[in-house]
Amino acid sequence: MKTDEHKMTQLGYALREYRVRHNMTQQELAEKLGVSTNTIHLWETKVCKPSMGSLLLLSDLLEISLLDIISKAKKDY
Repeated sequence: MKTDEHKMTQLGYALREYRVRHNMTQQELAEKLGVSTNTIHLWETKVCKPSMGSLLLLSDLLEISLLDIISKAKKDY
């Protein structure tokens, strides 16, 4: 399956990287966050950005600090 890496933002790339490090599929992460798999895909590409509430949940689930996420996202937001 071809990835959308060329379309990814720094935030999207980081989210995917952290998700993969935790051996989670987009579907597994989506279920833990209560969102659709498509939403995770959209976050990992530059189509849309997670809300601050979602970033907090991602920080907890992926065991990364919110500051690390925000530093990756500062050019994207």
